Amino acid sequence: MTQSMVAITQADCTGCDLCISHCPFEALLPLSFTPQNLRKRPVVVVESRCVGCLSCIGSCPTDALFEISLPPSANESPLRESTLVLEVLEIPRWSKGGVGVA
Repeated sequence: MTQSMVAITQADCTGCDLCISHCPFEALLPLSFTPQNLRKRPVVVVESRCVGCLSCIGSCPTDALFEISLPPSANESPLRESTLVLEVLEIPRWSKGGVGVA
């Protein structure tokens, strides 16, 4: 059995951000900026936080989220420390005024 995690088809993502509040591990976050070639601020998967629970997949109205299987070798896994650092916005979850859902 292999581990899985979530990936996003950016072309199908409308930027509704519904998936953000459905991730209990805060692995889905919006970028802190909108790239020049896009009309919306994309949501990205923070691979170091995704544990593969897949609870976010059902929240996407356009089916932009999908499951990917990870290789059985931990040396090949994208969950290992990545050198890619994404500039994302942290979403207040459980603090006063936070979204309060997962």
